[in-house]
Amino acid sequence: MRRLLVLVLSTMLFSCGGDKAPKLLVLGVDGMDPQLLQRLMTEDKMPNFARLAAEGGFTALATSVPPQSPVAWSTFITGLDPDGHGIYDFVHRLPEEITPYLSTSREVEEGEMELLREGTPFWLHLSLAGIASRVFKVPANFPPGGGESELLHLDFPEHVAYAGMGTPDILGTYGTFSFYTDGPYAVPSHLENGGAELSEGGELEIPGGRVVSIHLSNGMATLPVVGPFVDDRQYQAEFTLLLDRESRAVEIDLNGQRQVLREEEWSDWFRVDYGRLPYGVGRLTGICLFYLKSAGPQIELYMSPVNIDPENPVMPVASPEEAAIQLSQELGPYYTQGMPDDTKALEAEVFDYADFLSQDSLALAERRQHLRFVLEDFDEGFAFFYVHSLDQLCHMLWRAVDREHPGYRPEFAGYGTAIETQYAAMDDLLGQARELLGDDGDIIVMSDHGFAPYARAFNLNGWLRQAGYLTAKEGRPADQIQILEPGHVDWKKTRAYALGLNSLYLNQWGREGNGIVEEMDRETVLDELERDLLAVRDPQNGRQIIKKVYRTTPTPEMADRAPDLIIGYARGYRSSGISAVGQLAAEVVEDNLSAWSGDHCMAADEVPGILLSNRPLDAGTQHHLRDLPVSVLRYYGVDIPPEMEGHSIWSGSR
Repeated sequence: MRRLLVLVLSTMLFSCGGDKAPKLLVLGVDGMDPQLLQRLMTEDKMPNFARLAAEGGFTALATSVPPQSPVAWSTFITGLDPDGHGIYDFVHRLPEEITPYLSTSREVEEGEMELLREGTPFWLHLSLAGIASRVFKVPANFPPGGGESELLHLDFPEHVAYAGMGTPDILGTYGTFSFYTDGPYAVPSHLENGGAELSEGGELEIPGGRVVSIHLSNGMATLPVVGPFVDDRQYQAEFTLLLDRESRAVEIDLNGQRQVLREEEWSDWFRVDYGRLPYGVGRLTGICLFYLKSAGPQIELYMSPVNIDPENPVMPVASPEEAAIQLSQELGPYYTQGMPDDTKALEAEVFDYADFLSQDSLALAERRQHLRFVLEDFDEGFAFFYVHSLDQLCHMLWRAVDREHPGYRPEFAGYGTAIETQYAAMDDLLGQARELLGDDGDIIVMSDHGFAPYARAFNLNGWLRQAGYLTAKEGRPADQIQILEPGHVDWKKTRAYALGLNSLYLNQWGREGNGIVEEMDRETVLDELERDLLAVRDPQNGRQIIKKVYRTTPTPEMADRAPDLIIGYARGYRSSGISAVGQLAAEVVEDNLSAWSGDHCMAADEVPGILLSNRPLDAGTQHHLRDLPVSVLRYYGVDIPPEMEGHSIWSGSR
């Protein structure tokens, strides 16, 4: 705190002499891959990217270890590696009870969230130096304003931040959709509770959603919109559905808002009013969209997760809060949920690819409007703008593009160019951004990581059991073992376990509640694990499954968060989803047949990101994500904090 106050006192003497600060835009395109981009530029399919590369430069950008989005973007924000900012995976665990929790934020009181990322955002240093900043939906920054000083709200230049990935829906989840139907529905076999069927008049919980049976009476039905628990009360609203079979349409009436939808049509935003909050603090509202998939022979109506209402936020979605209200009032309600594309609906086969791409187009059109909003009056200082959709399409459509993928099916042939089409959309967006920025502004285009096929799933916990590092209680089949369940694992005979997509932990004495690995044996066990993991081969083809094993070196403050090993999978492999949540499987290595068919949670050198700029890049060094905040600060002549270890990406200095 003392160092921060000294910095404040010194920067209060800063004066721009009345001159405007130069304009710099960082355009963050999540998941853009350097190999794919290079090929498409060579084929003249990315003219705006090719023009930018010719002006200043284009190179691969080394990513974080592991190359997961919350880890990588936290490095971009702070200039620190995970041992500094404390985000190692999507999932961390409390070691005493081995209880998982989401790594980036947590609820500290009902409705009050805490950002768990450590380190100082680089835009705080900009503000303290008199530089205004706009940060639009950078991931791992919920609640927005976390890690920033209250001093920003005094006499420093404008800083506005909108929350991105990590922002929940109104239920507090990463997105829970609803699907209403009067026909049959069975949970796909690859999901939890696979094969479970919807009962007439009932509801069915599925991963990422809820399926509700419709019972029509005289062509009408009243259907629930589930809300959150607040102060021990379950909030719920409802809407009326009126079916017109002849017109193949429905009318939806929610809180007096009415709209007619035809098949394959999206609604406008509806405001959901759940009623009054306790203690006279106002009303609980959210916003949602409807999509009519079919009006016959059976009704299939999708409702988006109920998003936090930007004009009446139950949790903060912008800093200051008025920024969310202003955006909504000027352009209308918008997705506040961190990642709007509903990948869970596609995995649950509620969406098909046409539905998913339709929703992605809707979200991307909204993002284009927001780009104009952020840049149309941008005349000085720093701006960051994030685009999510390429990442989401690569996750979900890789199997449609890659005929060698085990999940490929002939009916996907019509979507074989979907990823290239999305790259072209990113090229158009870059053209729009540069036009809005003008000739007097500089630009960086970057991605947090690249992409690769996710063809084979590796159950790390299952392997640990096979290799003798994890011991299950006797008499339980492998696919019924869940390490988080009491009585499933013999912890007194277990030396290691896995939680999260890339994290492996020792069952360490004095840290885990039933730990057995003593400190003096720690390095020996880690050496043994590393040797054995690197020796694992795929029984199907003999390929090496794990390319690299990384060791963490956390500070004492991070010791309870940090995994002991980070697993860097070879291209084409990733941890299975069930292993990431602690469940074992009958087979250690299996084909990945889910829609989530592309990924990047592998060895960092398998999936670098991209870096382009209109200013000449320094060609003499390998650039890394942690170089970007250093480059931005140096661009404005701001002193580099000693904890940042990066270098400038540009030749020379400004």
